[in-house]
Amino acid sequence: MTRSPACAVGLVLLGCSGLIPGKHGGHAEERARPERPERPERDGRGARPEQQGGRPKGTVLAESPLPNPVPVSAFALGLNESVSIPARLVRGMSIELQAAELVKDAAATVSVGARLVRGHTGAYPSVSAWDLARSPDRLRQADAWVAAVQGAGLEPVMMVSPWPGNDTGRVTDHYLPDDMAKYGAYVQALVERYDGDGIDDMPQLRGPVRYWEVDNEPDLKNSMVARGAGAPYDAASFCTPAEYAKVLIASSTAIKAASSEARVLNAGLYRPFSEQGSGYFRDVVAVPGALAAIEILSAHTYHDDLDGERLAVGVRNLRFYAPTQPIWVTETSLGTNAQISAEDQGRMVATFTARAALEGADKLFWHTLADPPADNVTEAMPMFGHSLFSTDASGARTPKPAAEVYKNLAAFLASHDLNGCVPDGDGAVKLRDGSVLLYAGSRLVITEGASLRTGAAFKPGDNAVAPAWVR
Repeated sequence: MTRSPACAVGLVLLGCSGLIPGKHGGHAEERARPERPERPERDGRGARPEQQGGRPKGTVLAESPLPNPVPVSAFALGLNESVSIPARLVRGMSIELQAAELVKDAAATVSVGARLVRGHTGAYPSVSAWDLARSPDRLRQADAWVAAVQGAGLEPVMMVSPWPGNDTGRVTDHYLPDDMAKYGAYVQALVERYDGDGIDDMPQLRGPVRYWEVDNEPDLKNSMVARGAGAPYDAASFCTPAEYAKVLIASSTAIKAASSEARVLNAGLYRPFSEQGSGYFRDVVAVPGALAAIEILSAHTYHDDLDGERLAVGVRNLRFYAPTQPIWVTETSLGTNAQISAEDQGRMVATFTARAALEGADKLFWHTLADPPADNVTEAMPMFGHSLFSTDASGARTPKPAAEVYKNLAAFLASHDLNGCVPDGDGAVKLRDGSVLLYAGSRLVITEGASLRTGAAFKPGDNAVAPAWVR
């Protein structure tokens, strides 16, 4: 698009006068669930207006666009931060080596059948406004990340944020940017670089980045002091609902100014199943303009209940306050421990997927691809053990049962849409085509089916044990 004054300011902020091309309490009160309204199919790839007197909008510089873009409202599986490099490893790595590692991660992500990948300003690519103001070269991370993700045929979900998306309190004692106009210019310039219109685009961009999330887990920032915070502060007055709403509205406005076809996600809520998280969201959308700024609801849920009930309640709570927007579960997983076996974890891939779809969710992102090699440090990390693969000291990855279930489920979903599924007895959902996704218990096979754990086919009369699909 034609570079606006605000966008020009953003490019200066990003060091873009010479742009450089370019690894990871309790239940909310039950509410009556509103009937899910019918939504028109939206895939974000409608006709684009042409730019006055210049290159037609929609022109991209790479050889081909993404081969199979993911519609907003068709159910699909993604992975969170699967194409990523830990900060402790980034230091000292050249951008060329980073890019090579990202390509490997993207290939591994495709190998399990994921359709989408979510990036994270608190992880990789670290392109928050704060990060880019300090180190403009970090834009090269984003270029390498987008190139790797799109090069593998995956749909990217990128994040904008005033500060790093995790542990924000480590770098600031206040949430709102000091200069909101400058922050908006940062957002607009970043989205413009990846909107695929051929104007100010990243070199060799294959297609537009269509999904943009505004920060990460604001309800967590508002309830817990960040790890490693340099100075004490009152979490209850940090990233308040009103403050987050202001950032959300400004970000959404800037995103749409750069690309009218981009789709805006709110920051994934950390505790949507609880009153703390759902109440936070209620207060955000009470701010005029905030609900309209959200085109796709984003929710996170990490629970060790083996029936998926807390995930379902969390999705239901957000749906109560925003009944018409599509909803994506952009982070979820379950770690293994003394009480939860690797087989339990594998079955929960199917359970979380089915329970989310029953509540009207359109996407589910597992966190994440691979655990780091086990040692005294990594095993103490909060999310250790949640991933689809384990990694040994040599870097070799071994698939867990969760990886096998994920891969087989993704293959099933490639030709069976979970949207519109309904309960079919205990531990199962029935799809509109008559297929049944079995996530708990067992069931007699009538005509066909397959184990999601092993991929083995069932014949009529077999007793299918979850996780499986049957007909």
